[in-house]
Amino acid sequence: MKKSFRIYLLFLLNSLSGCLTSTPFQSARVVEPGQQSGSISLQKSIDADEDKDYSWYMMEFSGRFPVYKGRVDFMLGGAIMAQQDDEGLGGLGGMFGLGPKFEIFQDILAIEVPARVMFAGEATLQSTHFYPRAILSLPVAELLEINLSHTRYYFLNETTSHPYAFAAGLAIGRRGGHIVRPEVGILIFPEGNDVLQFGIAYTPEAPARPSTWENVRETPH
Repeated sequence: MKKSFRIYLLFLLNSLSGCLTSTPFQSARVVEPGQQSGSISLQKSIDADEDKDYSWYMMEFSGRFPVYKGRVDFMLGGAIMAQQDDEGLGGLGGMFGLGPKFEIFQDILAIEVPARVMFAGEATLQSTHFYPRAILSLPVAELLEINLSHTRYYFLNETTSHPYAFAAGLAIGRRGGHIVRPEVGILIFPEGNDVLQFGIAYTPEAPARPSTWENVRETPH
């Protein structure tokens, strides 16, 4: 019975792999006191296995709020999902997520530790997981930033599967204004069945403080 339950969970995690997002659509910055930030994203997930012809679509909404002295913020968000196969769209589901982000180096490196509950079908609980993530941000121009991330996934269900992900994206726009974030990522299952993910997000931001990079440029030498 225990073994069959584990096999069921592995099958479930692979069938819902498009619900695990490798693309965070964010930078290493945290929200400061008195500010808020939010985002809306559209994402598609494609199974890298050529023998499987299905994909997931996801629309996600999230907001970020300050917690501690511009060093920690907190995310609340949700998503709606749909699976597409030869028979068309189906497999509707949803997610609710929350979690903190900790600034390690100002505007450059942060660690996020969110958790999610996924629902599918007729709102039957399917999976609960948390996924610590490291985010590295590299500004290359005034209106352009590169964001790299690495994510690990841990499930509260009884399974030994621990997928992980890598993602790379751009932040195009002015800090404290309107930012567009195209990203691409790959979700890797140790058992096989990798998933390619790509999407785009829109993030309105409150005015940002001077970054570490700006302080370095302004410091006389």
